[in-house]
Amino acid sequence: MRKITLFGLGFAAGAVIGIGTWIGVGTFTTTDALAGSTVDPLAMMAGAKALPTSQYDDYSVVFN
Repeated sequence: MRKITLFGLGFAAGAVIGIGTWIGVGTFTTTDALAGSTVDPLAMMAGAKALPTSQYDDYSVVFN
């Protein structure tokens, strides 16, 4: 009987947490926030100048 009660309480707590998370996430994923974004990734990529380059040394073909 204890296992059934514990399972029921765990299920109820999980349901409350799941529904609360579902409602909470739903309020942040509106299209109004995305439509008001002023970041233009194409302009950022086109205007990028003097970016640092990385140097990789390939030691996979060095034989001793």
